[in-house]
Amino acid sequence: MKTTSAISGQFPAAIGWSSLIGSIRNASPALFWTGCVLLAASVVSLLLAGVDQRTFQGVSVWLKPWKFQFSVGTYLLTLALYMVWLPKAAGQSGFMRVVVWSAVVSGLFEVLYITWQGALGHASHFNIGTPFHAAMYGLMGLGAVILSGASLALGVVIWRSDAYALRAPLKKAIVQGLVLSFVLGTVFGAYMSAQPGGHWVGGALTDAGGVPVFHWSRSGGDLRVAHFFGLHALHFVPAFAVLLLTVCKSHHMVGRLVTLFSVTLTLACIGVFLQARAGLPFLSVLG
Repeated sequence: MKTTSAISGQFPAAIGWSSLIGSIRNASPALFWTGCVLLAASVVSLLLAGVDQRTFQGVSVWLKPWKFQFSVGTYLLTLALYMVWLPKAAGQSGFMRVVVWSAVVSGLFEVLYITWQGALGHASHFNIGTPFHAAMYGLMGLGAVILSGASLALGVVIWRSDAYALRAPLKKAIVQGLVLSFVLGTVFGAYMSAQPGGHWVGGALTDAGGVPVFHWSRSGGDLRVAHFFGLHALHFVPAFAVLLLTVCKSHHMVGRLVTLFSVTLTLACIGVFLQARAGLPFLSVLG
């Protein structure tokens, strides 16, 4: 197995950072280095946002490139992290090589186009004004499905692996998180991308004055909220399992609570989706 005795059976919070980073790199060099490059690019975009005064839809033209560079980079590194505990044969199989390179290529395509359009001060999403932009938007949709499909594929591989070197509740949480990330992220993303008016539902058609960092609308519904929480199920569900294991020693109980959390997260995503469709801001429930 590619895992060492220092990390076998443990979750990353329980091991040293240097050992963890080395294990992630060894699990999938392609995912690791691509993720690192994208995170480095996100730092550059954040710096550019501070010096370039141009705006698009009320915020810096570099905001969307920054968000996607950071998000896709983190996503690829997360996939590599979950591959750490796979047996060597499964992690280096022909199928997993296809999954890895599909994620890398589609992720880079998405980020490069979004960054290019952002640098020009033009829209990448919902931009079908010319045949070229319409074709690129269609390719972005295909790329997004392929990219998120990597989480489903990895989830199935981990689920089928009897030798996955993590305790049962953590394996269960990772599998559920990966599968939910694909299902919820794809469903809400597909609906959102098909809307001619963009991600807003009522309210001001601008990101200015939105929720800090995310810039979700404060004046109307925003379809990005459900998409965000759905996509990040691959982080939320395993993190919940790790927290539970610090206070509960019963693996059976933790497993049941993880499933309950996954169901609750799914219902919450559906709830904020319906809220957005009704034209209500995400934080309106807080008064």
